[in-house]
Amino acid sequence: MIDCELLRFARTNLERRVAALNNAAFGDVIEQAFSFHKIRAGFEPGEIRDLIRPLLDDDINCAAIYRLTVNDQAAADMLRLAFEQFRPPAGLKLTRNNNVVDSRTVYVGSSRDIGARLHQHLHTSADGTYALKLHLWCPDAENRINVEVTPVRGVAEASLVQDVEDALWARSRPMFGKLGAK
Repeated sequence: MIDCELLRFARTNLERRVAALNNAAFGDVIEQAFSFHKIRAGFEPGEIRDLIRPLLDDDINCAAIYRLTVNDQAAADMLRLAFEQFRPPAGLKLTRNNNVVDSRTVYVGSSRDIGARLHQHLHTSADGTYALKLHLWCPDAENRINVEVTPVRGVAEASLVQDVEDALWARSRPMFGKLGAK
Protein backbone atom coordinates (compact mmCIF):
# COMPACT_ATOMS: atom_id res chain seq x y z
CA MET A 1 0.00 0.00 0.00
CA ILE A 2 2.52 2.64 1.10
CA ASP A 3 5.68 2.12 -0.87
CA CYS A 4 8.50 4.17 -2.39
CA GLU A 5 6.42 4.94 -5.50
CA LEU A 6 3.55 6.33 -3.42
CA LEU A 7 5.92 8.45 -1.32
CA ARG A 8 7.56 9.78 -4.51
CA PHE A 9 4.09 10.69 -5.82
CA ALA A 10 3.26 12.48 -2.54
CA ARG A 11 6.58 14.38 -2.65
CA THR A 12 5.98 15.45 -6.26
CA ASN A 13 2.48 16.64 -5.37
CA LEU A 14 3.80 18.71 -2.46
CA GLU A 15 6.53 20.20 -4.66
CA ARG A 16 3.85 21.18 -7.21
CA ARG A 17 1.86 22.91 -4.45
CA VAL A 18 4.96 24.80 -3.25
CA ALA A 19 5.66 25.95 -6.81
CA ALA A 20 2.04 27.13 -7.16
CA LEU A 21 2.30 29.02 -3.87
CA ASN A 22 5.54 30.68 -4.98
CA ASN A 23 3.79 31.86 -8.17
CA ALA A 24 0.61 33.07 -6.44
CA ALA A 25 -0.18 36.77 -6.52
CA PHE A 26 -1.87 38.52 -3.63
CA GLY A 27 -3.16 42.08 -3.59
CA ASP A 28 -2.58 44.66 -0.92
CA VAL A 29 -4.44 44.20 2.36
CA ILE A 30 -7.56 46.31 2.52
CA GLU A 31 -9.07 47.24 5.86
CA GLN A 32 -12.47 48.34 7.06
CA ALA A 33 -13.68 48.77 10.64
CA PHE A 34 -17.24 48.31 11.90
CA SER A 35 -18.31 49.51 15.33
CA PHE A 36 -20.13 47.12 17.64
CA HIS A 37 -22.95 49.70 17.65
CA LYS A 38 -23.26 49.58 13.85
CA ILE A 39 -23.20 45.78 13.84
CA ARG A 40 -26.01 45.68 16.44
CA ALA A 41 -28.02 48.29 14.51
CA GLY A 42 -27.73 46.21 11.33
CA PHE A 43 -26.87 46.75 7.69
CA GLU A 44 -28.97 47.45 4.64
CA PRO A 45 -28.84 44.84 1.87
CA GLY A 46 -25.66 45.40 -0.14
CA GLU A 47 -24.25 47.98 2.31
CA ILE A 48 -21.18 45.93 3.26
CA ARG A 49 -20.53 44.99 -0.37
CA ASP A 50 -20.74 48.68 -1.34
CA LEU A 51 -18.14 49.55 1.31
CA ILE A 52 -15.77 46.78 0.21
CA ARG A 53 -16.16 47.06 -3.60
CA PRO A 54 -14.11 50.28 -4.09
CA LEU A 55 -11.31 48.85 -1.96
CA LEU A 56 -11.06 45.82 -4.27
CA ASP A 57 -10.90 47.92 -7.45
CA ASP A 58 -14.34 46.56 -8.43
CA ASP A 59 -13.05 42.96 -8.46
CA ILE A 60 -15.56 42.03 -5.76
CA ASN A 61 -15.73 38.39 -6.89
CA CYS A 62 -12.03 37.60 -6.72
CA ALA A 63 -10.97 34.99 -4.20
CA ALA A 64 -10.03 36.66 -0.94
CA ILE A 65 -8.65 35.64 2.42
CA TYR A 66 -9.94 37.62 5.36
CA ARG A 67 -9.42 38.06 9.07
CA LEU A 68 -11.71 39.70 11.61
CA THR A 69 -10.09 41.12 14.75
CA VAL A 70 -11.08 43.35 17.65
CA ASN A 71 -9.23 46.44 18.80
CA ASP A 72 -8.00 45.12 22.15
CA GLN A 73 -8.07 42.12 24.49
CA ALA A 74 -10.88 43.59 26.64
CA ALA A 75 -13.07 43.76 23.52
CA ALA A 76 -12.11 40.17 22.67
CA ASP A 77 -13.09 39.01 26.17
CA MET A 78 -16.38 40.91 25.95
CA LEU A 79 -17.15 39.39 22.54
CA ARG A 80 -16.35 35.85 23.69
CA LEU A 81 -18.56 36.27 26.78
CA ALA A 82 -21.46 37.60 24.67
CA PHE A 83 -21.17 34.60 22.35
CA GLU A 84 -21.13 32.17 25.28
CA GLN A 85 -24.20 33.81 26.83
CA PHE A 86 -26.22 33.96 23.59
CA ARG A 87 -28.91 31.31 23.36
CA PRO A 88 -29.68 30.84 19.66
CA PRO A 89 -33.17 29.78 18.63
CA ALA A 90 -33.64 26.21 17.43
CA GLY A 91 -32.21 25.63 13.97
CA LEU A 92 -29.84 28.60 14.01
CA LYS A 93 -26.32 27.44 13.16
CA LEU A 94 -23.51 29.56 14.55
CA THR A 95 -19.78 29.25 14.23
CA ARG A 96 -17.74 27.12 16.62
CA ASN A 97 -16.25 28.58 19.81
CA ASN A 98 -12.57 27.61 19.91
CA ASN A 99 -12.25 28.58 23.60
CA VAL A 100 -9.19 30.70 22.84
CA VAL A 101 -8.76 33.20 25.66
CA ASP A 102 -5.72 35.23 24.64
CA SER A 103 -6.34 36.20 21.02
CA ARG A 104 -7.83 39.31 19.44
CA THR A 105 -8.57 37.41 16.22
CA VAL A 106 -12.27 36.71 15.92
CA TYR A 107 -12.41 34.70 12.68
CA VAL A 108 -10.30 33.72 9.65
CA GLY A 109 -11.76 32.61 6.34
CA SER A 110 -11.76 32.88 2.56
CA SER A 111 -14.45 33.54 0.01
CA ARG A 112 -15.05 34.23 -3.68
CA ASP A 113 -17.77 36.75 -2.73
CA ILE A 114 -16.27 38.68 0.15
CA GLY A 115 -19.11 41.21 0.35
CA ALA A 116 -21.74 38.50 0.83
CA ARG A 117 -19.56 36.53 3.23
CA LEU A 118 -18.86 39.56 5.42
CA HIS A 119 -22.60 40.26 5.48
CA GLN A 120 -23.14 36.72 6.84
CA HIS A 121 -20.60 37.33 9.58
CA LEU A 122 -21.41 40.90 10.56
CA HIS A 123 -25.15 40.80 10.04
CA THR A 124 -26.99 37.56 9.59
CA SER A 125 -27.72 34.85 7.06
CA ALA A 126 -29.85 31.78 6.55
CA ASP A 127 -30.21 29.75 9.74
CA GLY A 128 -28.18 26.83 8.34
CA THR A 129 -25.25 28.97 7.15
CA TYR A 130 -22.05 28.55 9.15
CA ALA A 131 -21.20 32.15 10.08
CA LEU A 132 -20.72 34.47 13.05
CA LYS A 133 -24.06 36.31 12.59
CA LEU A 134 -22.70 39.00 14.91
CA HIS A 135 -25.79 41.19 14.55
CA LEU A 136 -27.62 38.70 16.80
CA TRP A 137 -25.19 38.61 19.72
CA CYS A 138 -22.62 41.41 19.45
CA PRO A 139 -22.36 43.36 22.72
CA ASP A 140 -23.47 46.98 22.74
CA ALA A 141 -20.11 48.58 23.50
CA GLU A 142 -17.59 51.15 22.26
CA ASN A 143 -15.48 48.66 20.31
CA ARG A 144 -15.06 47.63 16.71
CA ILE A 145 -14.52 44.66 14.44
CA ASN A 146 -11.59 45.25 12.12
CA VAL A 147 -11.83 43.45 8.79
CA GLU A 148 -8.67 42.76 6.80
CA VAL A 149 -9.07 41.36 3.29
CA THR A 150 -6.28 40.18 1.01
CA PRO A 151 -7.44 39.59 -2.56
CA VAL A 152 -5.99 36.70 -4.50
CA ARG A 153 -4.96 38.05 -7.89
CA GLY A 154 -5.10 35.96 -11.04
CA VAL A 155 -6.03 32.31 -11.15
CA ALA A 156 -5.31 30.31 -8.03
CA GLU A 157 -6.41 26.79 -7.22
CA ALA A 158 -8.88 26.55 -4.36
CA SER A 159 -6.48 24.24 -2.52
CA LEU A 160 -3.74 26.90 -2.66
CA VAL A 161 -6.09 29.54 -1.24
CA GLN A 162 -7.06 27.05 1.46
CA ASP A 163 -3.39 26.38 2.31
CA VAL A 164 -2.75 30.10 2.82
CA GLU A 165 -5.97 30.52 4.82
CA ASP A 166 -4.99 27.56 7.03
CA ALA A 167 -1.56 29.10 7.68
CA LEU A 168 -3.18 32.41 8.68
CA TRP A 169 -5.67 30.51 10.86
CA ALA A 170 -2.88 28.63 12.67
CA ARG A 171 -0.84 31.81 13.21
CA SER A 172 -3.81 33.97 14.26
CA ARG A 173 -5.54 31.49 16.60
CA PRO A 174 -9.10 32.78 16.06
CA MET A 175 -11.66 32.69 18.85
CA PHE A 176 -14.32 31.32 16.50
CA GLY A 177 -14.53 29.17 13.40
CA LYS A 178 -12.76 26.07 12.23
CA LEU A 179 -9.74 25.19 10.20
CA GLY A 180 -10.83 24.89 6.57
CA ALA A 181 -11.53 21.61 4.85
CA LYS A 182 -9.00 20.33 2.34
